Amino acid sequence: MRNKYAVIFVFIVALVIIEKENNIIARVSDKLTTRQNPHTPLKPTVSSMDPLKPTVSSVDPMKPTGSSSSSSPSSSSSCPPREPSTTVQPPGRREVTLTEAPRRRRDVGKHILLLAATRTGSSFVGEFFNQQAGTMFYLFEPLWHVERRLVSAPGGTNSSVSSRTYREVLQQLFLCDFSLLERFIEPPPARHVTAALFRRESSASLCEEPVCTPAVKDVFERYHCKERPCGPLNFTLASLACRRKAHRAIKTVRVRQLEALRPLVEDPAWTCGSSSW
Repeated sequence: MRNKYAVIFVFIVALVIIEKENNIIARVSDKLTTRQNPHTPLKPTVSSMDPLKPTVSSVDPMKPTGSSSSSSPSSSSSCPPREPSTTVQPPGRREVTLTEAPRRRRDVGKHILLLAATRTGSSFVGEFFNQQAGTMFYLFEPLWHVERRLVSAPGGTNSSVSSRTYREVLQQLFLCDFSLLERFIEPPPARHVTAALFRRESSASLCEEPVCTPAVKDVFERYHCKERPCGPLNFTLASLACRRKAHRAIKTVRVRQLEALRPLVEDPAWTCGSSSW
């Protein structure tokens, strides 16, 4: 009987001790939390100024205006450069410094070069790009004219010259510049207009408005548009249509040395341009 009461007494004492220890631990924990997170007032933060809003600074109206003390922050990238600030002071008013926002890079488009050997289905694959005429400017075998002229040149042309010529023409075409291609077309275009572009009908962008001009009577065009009657191709209009499209694709089977195309990818001009490879 005594043992029973002794066990009960020890159990009650243990509960009391555990409760006191819990209270002590809770107090110590509260003190540590208070030290780690002191209640100090927050310092106001200064947000960066919107470059699109003018910065207004008060000056003495009697003081001549020669220069502004504010300067636009330098951009972290050298491409594109930020325009300098312009200081304007109407008579009898405060000096207003207008800082133009940095030029925003246009939406980056893609330059797609479809390379293949002959009779490998490249025309079929290229048609997938051609069907995206709303956003894609597609050219079918523009180097056909270049190869024809180089092969027919007196004495022929070595492979290194041909590869370099192909690369230069492709670079200009991806920039929507047809002037170099015009030099290889026979007969030569008159005022940037030709009826002899190879397989024009395979490029939907060259057979839609505004590139598709009214048809001209008594003008034979072997590779004419089949969806609608169009006049001879105007390269000036084609260049404008090319710049309006987000992406550009060219299909060719003429380039046989891929090493010759490396400068197109490594050209630093593309890093600041509107397109990427």
